Amino acid sequence: MGRLKFSYDPTTWICKYHGPYYCLKVYGCEILAKTPHNNDRAMAHNWNVLRQYPALDDTPSETFYSKERLHSTRAILAARHRPSLLYITPVCPTLTGSGTPMRAGIVLEALCQRYRVSLLVVPGPQYQGFPRELPESLRRVCESVNMVSYDGDVPQRISRGTAVYRDYSFEAIHVFRLTALPYARPYLTATKGTARHYLDLDDIESKTQKRVAALHRRAGNEALAAQHEQNAKRCAMLETVAFRTFDRVYVCSAGDREDVLSRCAGVEASSLEVCVLRNAVRLPEAAPRRPFRFLFVGTLGYFPNEDAVRYFCARILPLIRDQADGAVFVDIVGRDAEGLRDLRVPGVTIVGQVADLAPYYEACDAVIVPLRAGGGTRIKILEAFSFRRPVVTTAIGMEGIEAVPNEHLLVGDEPEDFAAACLQLMLTPDLGQFLVENASEFLETCHTVQDLKRTIEAIPDSRPSLHLSN
Repeated sequence: MGRLKFSYDPTTWICKYHGPYYCLKVYGCEILAKTPHNNDRAMAHNWNVLRQYPALDDTPSETFYSKERLHSTRAILAARHRPSLLYITPVCPTLTGSGTPMRAGIVLEALCQRYRVSLLVVPGPQYQGFPRELPESLRRVCESVNMVSYDGDVPQRISRGTAVYRDYSFEAIHVFRLTALPYARPYLTATKGTARHYLDLDDIESKTQKRVAALHRRAGNEALAAQHEQNAKRCAMLETVAFRTFDRVYVCSAGDREDVLSRCAGVEASSLEVCVLRNAVRLPEAAPRRPFRFLFVGTLGYFPNEDAVRYFCARILPLIRDQADGAVFVDIVGRDAEGLRDLRVPGVTIVGQVADLAPYYEACDAVIVPLRAGGGTRIKILEAFSFRRPVVTTAIGMEGIEAVPNEHLLVGDEPEDFAAACLQLMLTPDLGQFLVENASEFLETCHTVQDLKRTIEAIPDSRPSLHLSN
């Protein structure tokens, strides 16, 4: 019947035909499958070998594997060849929340890329708020997850922690913070000379405790100051022991590294490797780009306003859409909109008269005033300023307002210029914020109702006085 070969790099799988069965050779281990050669859905199967892989735990022993299933299993088999690491922590690792659990979680996630990690959580007395069960997210990234209950005294908890992985062998032990050291010591002793030992200090506790003691002393809390000074001495002793026994210590900053190295200089037989492992956070995923929404507000029965709407839709909006990388919508709001009911442009909504303009200003990204005629002061521009929305207008559209182009608003008299100004706002959110801040300051300085009232009050009354006589 011949041979079938599937080659991968760096792993080679060889599937050979042996009589009525297929044989799968993975990493030099031959797995004889009780699978008829004419069953195209099955290539190899041996439950006694494959059942150790987590992804296959729920597979009955008589189930045949499809080609796709075996291909996906390759990643699991490759993961088995990563070195094993025991991660011991006094906090429940998380990716959000307070700083110490976040540090534990981020480092754990990174280590899982390089090691097959078994997690042992040993709650410390100073770390509160432990969940009753460890999050499912930890079980997805770790090979094994266990937590020691806080019941009993420290020796009892150490004994329970030691029993969890007693029959396991590890190529590395990673201890998070000094607090976990008593629980880690049995594992460190058992693997001395056979596993690498790493300590993530996260914080130089002796230094922190001294600072807290000084803070309590300044506040007049002498008893608490003395307590923290004792804690500082105890932490300093534990740190000295760690510097002598661990192969590598992780710290959060270059300054902490210098502190540790200066102390190691006085520690006999210390060949410690000190690495800076800076704290990190996951960057939030960029929000999907939402459609950009323009707003025009005005009395639509006034011909310059009707002309402005038709001019924008016919001459400017197509230019914007040609270059925009997202959807563009336009809301046209105002009374007497009957003359625009024949306007049919995708994405343009003739809203008409509304009782409250606030929701439309809040929903829009910019206000447009593409007027080509008219007079007076454009109060709608001032209204847009009050709602903190950037404005694109023509020179006629801003007549009577002492706003400065490119400082308080954008101006474009030709279709290409108006469209370019709109695209600037769409592509540069910071520009819109810059204009809004300046326009708000301009508005508060010159165009508030209080300014109007003060102006009226300051105008002298020039009417002649009336004198009544008997």
